[in-house]
Amino acid sequence: MSASRFHAAALGIIVATGVLLYGHTLSFPFVFDDHVYLVDNPLVKDARSFVFNGDFVSFSTYSRRMGLDPDLSTNFILRPFAYLTFYINYALDGMRPRWFRAVNIAIHCSNAVLLFLILSRLLRASPKRGSLSSFSEGFIALGSALLFLAHPLQTESVTYVVQRFTSLGTFFYLLTILTWLLSNASESGTASRWFRCGSVAALVIGMLTKEFLFTAPFMIALLAWLVMDTPLKTACKRALPHFLCLPIIPSLIVLTAWAQHHGSASVSAALNITNPYGPDYQYHYALTQPSVILAYVRLILLPYGLNLDPDYPMCTSPLQPRFFMSALAILAILVGSWLWYRQRQRGVRRSLIFFSVLWFFLTVAPDSSVVPLPDLMAEHRSYLPSIGAFCALACVGDLLRTHFSHLRAAHHVIVAYAGAWIVALCAGTFFRHEVWRSEIAIWSDTVAKSPNKLRPLLNLGTAYYEHGKPVEAAACFHRVIQIAPSCAVAYLNLGKMMNAAGKFQDALAVLQAGLRHAPDDPDLHFELGVSQCGLGQIQEGEKSFKRAIQHRATHVRSHLNLGLIYAKSRQYEQALEYYRKADALRPLDPQSRQIVSQIETVLRQRKAGPVILSGP
Repeated sequence: MSASRFHAAALGIIVATGVLLYGHTLSFPFVFDDHVYLVDNPLVKDARSFVFNGDFVSFSTYSRRMGLDPDLSTNFILRPFAYLTFYINYALDGMRPRWFRAVNIAIHCSNAVLLFLILSRLLRASPKRGSLSSFSEGFIALGSALLFLAHPLQTESVTYVVQRFTSLGTFFYLLTILTWLLSNASESGTASRWFRCGSVAALVIGMLTKEFLFTAPFMIALLAWLVMDTPLKTACKRALPHFLCLPIIPSLIVLTAWAQHHGSASVSAALNITNPYGPDYQYHYALTQPSVILAYVRLILLPYGLNLDPDYPMCTSPLQPRFFMSALAILAILVGSWLWYRQRQRGVRRSLIFFSVLWFFLTVAPDSSVVPLPDLMAEHRSYLPSIGAFCALACVGDLLRTHFSHLRAAHHVIVAYAGAWIVALCAGTFFRHEVWRSEIAIWSDTVAKSPNKLRPLLNLGTAYYEHGKPVEAAACFHRVIQIAPSCAVAYLNLGKMMNAAGKFQDALAVLQAGLRHAPDDPDLHFELGVSQCGLGQIQEGEKSFKRAIQHRATHVRSHLNLGLIYAKSRQYEQALEYYRKADALRPLDPQSRQIVSQIETVLRQRKAGPVILSGP
């Protein structure tokens, strides 16, 4: 088969495999942070967000002031291009998951295609190619792409909609490298310049999509040095336009930290911009990451026990065996691959293996080093690094195949084993998708694997309640309180359930218990006010709503309820004041607008005679 026909067939296999593996997930619902960062995120639905509402400082603190997840503003500032793709999805089809998922699947398939094209070009163009056969080229390129495409570890970066940050960032990472390779290979100076500009543009857009693009210029220089046999100094010089883009991500982080800290920011504040736990967490996070990195390696080699929200143990001292044994293991992998590469530097496969090892550890570093993220471990963080692992495995497989070429059966056995592994990975991905089919399924699976972690239990309880299973939901929330008696969210969720069911007296007791642990929680005060009003204790409810506003001035629902209380008691000026405050924070719903209109009519016509205000 000619090279062009093989490439066309390989690309067809990659795309068809991706569609078959992921196509049936189009109807799956949004889950977990899809709601926080997409469905319930007002920034995604407002085009003004892309100019930071005209006030960068105010925008950087918007989510905190509105009582939303404080990371929403930070995340939007650092990843505006990814959010632009979400906004386009929303503008074209609303907040329906189908087309969000279709775009994610297309990105994942494109990443596998880009990986195949990069490896094919590298293996053909490398001065270290030697006598490498065309079969070896196809085995390594197609094998790596299919391993990456089919591995069940990737489901979190594709099926979990909001993790488009990761898959789209990887797309621009690979596009940066491919266009850079094309610029070096072009015989025409004009074409070379266009490809080089395209590579830098892809890098800049990628840096506005996901922070790990910071490592791309270094990977380009290492690729030129190790695989393309370019002197290191020359490689760095050729990658200079890419290196000049390095300040983009640190500048955005420092600027955001500066805005969020009232015009003053330090290196520590910038490094801890997503740290919700305090200064000790950064140190403990860094100590934990060597073992987390090895856990990613294990999941790549043996993908069992996949978990959306792992309850990973924290390492708190460098004297703990888990830290120094993991650090030694990582050092051994790096040194061992370097020594093996040194034995035969002219071999393209050994060079590619060493480069792939460096790829894995360098691309995992932004998420697994000294910048503390809220979760110690997350499977989607291995998406880009896994490319290095899959390339190394494909090269090792081809080296074994050629090493035992004197044995007739060796070639067929190794190729058959690689094919069987890919088929098994496809099956693993297909079955892994079953837990993403619903909120109850994904959180039931997570709770089974992380039984003592609070977040999966809280989310499973919420999922049960939303699907009309209040008994199961209450059991989850009570389990949370049993594990962590001071968890305010569990009391809040129980109180909400009871209020919704009209069990105001039971809700009152639960919410008061929660307030003993979290007296400053505005949501607990709000739900307590709902309970009190449900029991006819209007004055006490009024006080509770005011306490909620005292603790969070932007608590919209408290403003609305106070407006309603004053409207019903015909204190129209006070009612209008609270409704206008609520409207300034979030546009009023039609029912509230109707009440405001009636109040304004009353105030205009008060002198003309009595006007009766209808109920809401």
